[in-house]
Amino acid sequence: MYERAREVGEPVDDWISATRCWSPSPSPDGTTIAFVWDGDGRPVVRLHERRTGREWSLDTGDDLVSTVKWSPDGQWLGIEAAPDGGERTSVYVVRPDGTDLRPVQGVGDGDRGAVSLDRWTHTGSVLAITESDPETTTAWLVDVDTTLRQRLGSGHALQILDVSRDRRRALLRRGRRGSRHVGIVDLDGTEGWHEIDSGRGPGGPPGAVEHPVAITRDSSVVAARFTPDGTRMLILTDGGRERAALVSVDVATDARPMYPEVLAEREDAELERFALTEDAGTAALVWNVVGRSEVDLLDLATGKPAHYSPPGDVVTSAVFSHDGDSLVLGIQGPAVPAAVWCHELSSQTTALICPQSEPEQAAVVHPTLETVTTPDGLALPGWLYRPPGTMGPMPTVIYLHGGPEAQERPVFTPLYQVLLAQGIAVYAANVRGSSGFGRSFVNADNGAGRFGAIRDVAACAEHLVAGGIADPERIGVMGRSYGGYLTLAALVNHPELFAVGVDVCGMADFETFFARTEPWIADAAVGEYGHPIHDRNLLRELSPVHRMDRLRAPLLVVHGRNDTNVPVHEAELAVHGAKAAGVDVRYLLFEDEGHEIQRLENRQTFIHAVTDWLTTHFALV
Repeated sequence: MYERAREVGEPVDDWISATRCWSPSPSPDGTTIAFVWDGDGRPVVRLHERRTGREWSLDTGDDLVSTVKWSPDGQWLGIEAAPDGGERTSVYVVRPDGTDLRPVQGVGDGDRGAVSLDRWTHTGSVLAITESDPETTTAWLVDVDTTLRQRLGSGHALQILDVSRDRRRALLRRGRRGSRHVGIVDLDGTEGWHEIDSGRGPGGPPGAVEHPVAITRDSSVVAARFTPDGTRMLILTDGGRERAALVSVDVATDARPMYPEVLAEREDAELERFALTEDAGTAALVWNVVGRSEVDLLDLATGKPAHYSPPGDVVTSAVFSHDGDSLVLGIQGPAVPAAVWCHELSSQTTALICPQSEPEQAAVVHPTLETVTTPDGLALPGWLYRPPGTMGPMPTVIYLHGGPEAQERPVFTPLYQVLLAQGIAVYAANVRGSSGFGRSFVNADNGAGRFGAIRDVAACAEHLVAGGIADPERIGVMGRSYGGYLTLAALVNHPELFAVGVDVCGMADFETFFARTEPWIADAAVGEYGHPIHDRNLLRELSPVHRMDRLRAPLLVVHGRNDTNVPVHEAELAVHGAKAAGVDVRYLLFEDEGHEIQRLENRQTFIHAVTDWLTTHFALV
């Protein structure tokens, strides 16, 4: 559909086709590592034998795989996948030799909505899954050998975080975005629910700690694990604090409050994830330090951390082998595509697992941190990529991530490198609402705060111009998902600032988004965006579709036909509005993609289409 404006150069063009590997999971005996691999053009399950380096893929059908997890008994691989990358995910199990592929469901109804793979229990072959349908989300334990099922409960956006070793209790997280709390379910058939409310409040018992941590309904619980004896929980949460930390909480047998011990926290960083050895002797702590990752190995008996330097800027996943000697990591960097590495604690050696060889180092541009200060005094950390050998002012595109509770980080992004090769600078922005910078920052765009996020985009453009970085006549804005929404909002609220725009699966109208998205996605988004009925006037004012007559910039709209997160109707609204405004508009629709562009051929088409669009409207061709 699109021709390249000009050759981007083979070294950089090769990055578009670079193999990606993610979601690593070691076998219980540590001999083999499973992961998701897209080396054949779409994501599938692949296995790597550590001793020999031999690799092979499993045939699990046509669905696009997102996650793989090895069962504790080594007999099964649990897989989460989706047809054409849509939101209606399914869970399967398959033998490590590729045989006996079968679906896993809680109720046996294949049309319930989305089935999510949460985790395996610690022994045997019992899988924890959640099923989302138009009414609710339900949590299940399923024995894949016997197909026996146990229902744990239903509620808003449930996730099973852990099951005790004796299978008497489970930790469930529930709640909408920004307000996720954790509770205990007794697995005695009663579906009992015990809120964990830690901290000293009115009527709290004597002897509470002086500076308590409150894990409450307005906190964000990320993860939680039982200790092996089931008497304590380790919880990653921002409850009662600005930045997420790791706390330990006694397990209560009744509804009395429980008070935590802080195991790890930093004022300058958020704890993003943690991995725990099976004996709970060591925790791997992954800190987010203004976008880059730092890793500590915490001895939970002594409380002493040992620093580990990962071979890349950003750690995207971490899991220990069953014996606790190997830490398997997903890692990315500006010049490092999504890769899997294995660090052996006993030998203190780190080996690349996938891809089997490091890619050749092309002339990849590494970003510098560029902080924008908004009119209301908020600091917005972002990443500036400058074309080699240029000083400015330059044609510049502001890129806006999705979420909005996500973060622009120095990771492998082929699109940026291709644009840089064309002489286009990229500013990857973190406007208010982004994660990684504390609780106040991530909540700063909730409800009416979204007007501030839209103004942040304008502040980024103004900062780049004032600093002599961006050519004021050649500034573009683009983004994906929520970033696509923010792109449209910036274009119609600040039309004087932008020469071109690219909307990738963004929302144009909150009313139609809430009406047409998956019900469980709409339910989870209420706390972030507002209620579709109670906040109707606010959502209407925030929706770009009602201001498209102010659009002045040429607009490229990109979407996947199978997207049920942000349905394709949103793209059609944006295209219709752009045509009515009389601007140059093009529409790139992928018939076989969902909310993500996962197939290699489509990623190539997408990157070349965006490059062609921007170079044309920046008059670089």
